[in-house]
Amino acid sequence: MIIERLVTWMEVAPLDKKVKAASVLVRAWHSAAMSDEDRDAAEAAMTCILDDPDIQVRVSLSEAIADLANPPRHLVLALAADSEEVSLPILSHCSALLDIELIHMVNSGNDEQQKAIASRPVLSATVCATLAKEGCKNACLALVTNPEAHLNRNDFYAIAERHGDCAELRSCMLVRHDIGMWARLLLIECYAASLVKADEDMDAKQLIRKEREIQEVCDKATITFAAQITDQEIHEMVHALIARQKLTTSFLLRAICMGNLTLFAHSLAVLADQPLHRVERILKERRSNGLHAIYSKAGLPMSALTVFCSAIATWRFYLEAENVEDPERMPYLVTREILSNYEGKRDHIVDELLMLLRKICTETARDNARSKVERLSVENQPKIALPAPEEETVSEVEPETIAELPQEDLMAFTLQFAEELAELAIQADEDLALAAEELVADNSNHELAADALRAFSSTLDRHNQHRSDAVMERAA
Repeated sequence: MIIERLVTWMEVAPLDKKVKAASVLVRAWHSAAMSDEDRDAAEAAMTCILDDPDIQVRVSLSEAIADLANPPRHLVLALAADSEEVSLPILSHCSALLDIELIHMVNSGNDEQQKAIASRPVLSATVCATLAKEGCKNACLALVTNPEAHLNRNDFYAIAERHGDCAELRSCMLVRHDIGMWARLLLIECYAASLVKADEDMDAKQLIRKEREIQEVCDKATITFAAQITDQEIHEMVHALIARQKLTTSFLLRAICMGNLTLFAHSLAVLADQPLHRVERILKERRSNGLHAIYSKAGLPMSALTVFCSAIATWRFYLEAENVEDPERMPYLVTREILSNYEGKRDHIVDELLMLLRKICTETARDNARSKVERLSVENQPKIALPAPEEETVSEVEPETIAELPQEDLMAFTLQFAEELAELAIQADEDLALAAEELVADNSNHELAADALRAFSSTLDRHNQHRSDAVMERAA
């Protein structure tokens, strides 16, 4: 009788009182002191509230039902299928929903409903896998940050493949240690692509250059990351790179130039199917015959072996030197030494590697110049500010008076000079890249193209030297 009066009253009661009554009714149904007859009547009353036109009343019922350990299932399913606002309390923490029901709601629900499911305090591996494959960006972000979600490496890879362009999601995944190398490498590629954005009006050649630039950024980021992880993780990375066809000759040469000989050793061991300790011993003891055999078994181009041997030998020379003043300058010194001393055979593969070395040398020289200028600026801060020259500029001052210039003008001159040299080197690298494209396009005549490229490179070097001399004269 009480329940019947309650239902009649709710038809005419004010909204705020109806909202409170819905919650009180659920608590009464859950009370152990209620008889079975009254409990059935209360359940019938709650079922009638499902048709209440006021959404706030249904939200109150949903919030109260979601907190129960064993609520009536027809109420749970009806509320979960209601409007977004009504369904969220049920989807976010009601324990009565089965995995198959949650999976159905992931596939049919909107973004907010998927996010609510991803935030549940208990999530099975099956539901996690469905969210990783079908969930929206915000749902996957909630899933990755949910400590109760049971995600495996395949799930992380699916999320990275679908939403790797989201910076926030990418950052949350990269700080985790359990995402696996496949997902991590894919996220690094997405990060590299975010740094180098292509314009919509680019032609085919410009897009190829942009893709090459993205790949270079990705390679540098991957090699830098590989220097911070364990041997087991490097081993997994090598397998992931091979599977994704990213373990190229250029990648391995860049790894050596950046000083990551460990990554190179792991790559050789995996490619040649040899124990890591054997490869490391051969590299350490400089056994050329052993390196030749492992290199050949790894399937790398034999014409490039001399370049790799020269790079490894140059690194070891500088590492064993007792007077290494600036370790950050080592990549520049190594690449410059290889380029100046290489006398091996030349073909299109070797020429492409030498062009890569020129690019690395340019990059490291520019980074080193900027770092050195900044360091000198900090070390030589003047204690007393000197007055700026009234009319003369830095380029108009006689050489013997440069040391007397104010610190700000001297730094401006140095930065301008470094920028001009860097621009010369970058222009040379772009010209060589164009030559490389023509070289690759004419594989049937690669020997003739290689000779032409060497002649072009020699002419370009003389031209750049002439321009550098002109810059020096203008600076003086």
